[in-house]
Amino acid sequence: MPFVERDSSGKIIAARLAASATAGEWVEPGSPELGALTASITDKPAPEQVRVSLEHSDQGLIRVLEDLIDTLLAKDVIRFTDLPLPAQNRLLQRRNLRASLSAPSLLDDDGGLL
Repeated sequence: MPFVERDSSGKIIAARLAASATAGEWVEPGSPELGALTASITDKPAPEQVRVSLEHSDQGLIRVLEDLIDTLLAKDVIRFTDLPLPAQNRLLQRRNLRASLSAPSLLDDDGGLL
C-alpha cells in the first residue's frame, strides 16, 4: 500500500495500494512516516474523551427511553403502575421539569407581571 499522498507541508495524509493522480509517490512499507500515519489511525481515544462521549450519548438515550415508555403507555402495552415505584417517581419528576421549561411565563422581560 505504499503510494502516498502528502499535504502542503509534506506530511503523509493518505496511502493507497495503487498510484493515483494524488498519490504517486512510492514509500517503503517500513517507513517511519508511513508508520506514523497508520499509528494515528489506530490510536485509541483518551479515557476522558470516551467518558464525555458516553455522557453525551447517555443524555440522548435517556430521552429516547422516555419517548419509548410514553409510546408503550399510549398504546396500552404497559401501564404506568407496572413500572417500579422509583421509575415512576423519576419519570414524573422529569415530566414536571420538562413541563416547567415549556410553560409560558407570567412575567414580562422586565420581571414584572403582565
